[in-house]
Amino acid sequence: PPPPLAMSPPPSSSEEEASRGKSGSASAMAPGKSSSASAAARGKSGSAGARVPGKSGAAGAVASGKSVWAEMGVAPFQDGQYVRLRNRGRGGYLCADETGRGVSIDPRRGMVNTAWVAQVLETDTNYFVLLRGAYGRHLAVTRAEAGPGHVGFDAAQCAFDEPEDSHVMWWTTPGKNGSVVLLHGTSARLSALRANGRYRRWHRRVTVEAINRSRVTSMMEWEAQVIPMRVERPPYQLRPGGPDIPWHQGSEETVQVNCVVADDNGSTDGQGREALTLHGRSLMGLGDELAQRLGDGLNFQDITLCIQAGNLAQPTVLLTDLPHRDDPVDIVVFRVGTPDTNATLQVHVTEE
Repeated sequence: PPPPLAMSPPPSSSEEEASRGKSGSASAMAPGKSSSASAAARGKSGSAGARVPGKSGAAGAVASGKSVWAEMGVAPFQDGQYVRLRNRGRGGYLCADETGRGVSIDPRRGMVNTAWVAQVLETDTNYFVLLRGAYGRHLAVTRAEAGPGHVGFDAAQCAFDEPEDSHVMWWTTPGKNGSVVLLHGTSARLSALRANGRYRRWHRRVTVEAINRSRVTSMMEWEAQVIPMRVERPPYQLRPGGPDIPWHQGSEETVQVNCVVADDNGSTDGQGREALTLHGRSLMGLGDELAQRLGDGLNFQDITLCIQAGNLAQPTVLLTDLPHRDDPVDIVVFRVGTPDTNATLQVHVTEE
């Protein structure tokens, strides 16, 4: 039998839940929200409402150890860390699908889609960890039943628009061999993030399963691998051509992009947004278009593009082509050398 789960206290004293859904966020409907945890995130809009006590720690091979983060119920994650999550049960890494919607397991460790930014969020009553993927969207719970061969409900990539968006909020408890179990909900309705396809390897989607408080399986255990920081621009990972996603297919599409240019201090306060239509989903094409609009002899190498998914989401450095979505994309443009660019370009996501 699977080992017993050393369960920390749930992040709410109340077991009464009120189901809540939100349209327009990749079918993300939370399976439940504690009535005592209003999840009114403190902080300034645009910084994802997070108030973080303490400073993110140094990088390491595997995140571990007792700390203030453990007391918050979010260990081994630390605010601002980039991590990969390797599943103990079947191997492979938690991956943000190129659709910008689903979440799956992928064996390719060096992909930017397997890198996640941890953000520690303080609500009125508790702390949670948010995990933000390559397209700026957050790992979330949905009420969409998993397909054949998969257990529970689909996990998804969702925007973070409101303080009450509890479907993107997770807490943690230790698993076996230094791993971590990502939990959602309260003691009345507890669920865990899990992989599928231990034996049928083609079942790659990641789901969320209701669990017994005393036991979990290795499919619910994740090794959090911290990605070391480097003082250099991370390399871009552009979508290759191929039978699944041919280049000509992307070039025929149009994407609505809303962009805002940060000032020399890295701030977007008071800066107007501009809408443009991009033909295709190429990161290079988007960068060249925006650099041309900025003028002053700028080219793509002089700017950094960040993608932002939701009113409360933090900008995420865009290192790959835009996702296959049909909704508008919000882009924040930083000039290289400004404060926010220096802070966001220090993660080396392709470190092996």
